[in-house]
Amino acid sequence: MKIDPSTETLITFAELAASLPSRRRNCKVHVSTVHRWRNSGLKGIRLEALRIGGAWCTTWEAFARFCAQLTAIETGDSQLFVSSSSRRAKHQLEENSLVNDGW
Repeated sequence: MKIDPSTETLITFAELAASLPSRRRNCKVHVSTVHRWRNSGLKGIRLEALRIGGAWCTTWEAFARFCAQLTAIETGDSQLFVSSSSRRAKHQLEENSLVNDGW
């Protein structure tokens, strides 16, 4: 899902990092961690983001989706998360079925 800045609450990466609870040894989450979530992702999931002026931003709603997808992976709840490769494979099977049926 894409971010809709007209309906979602925008926050900078620095604001997101500062608002997250402390982790190891009572250290805050560093803003570079949020950038890494956008670039490389975590467990194959990337944080949705957009560039506004010179700053990277996300939304609370996008962060909630990011967390929900990570939770689905950890708990094995496949109904919450379907990877893009799974969607492509399913689409290809449906496409082949239609071709075989003469469509």
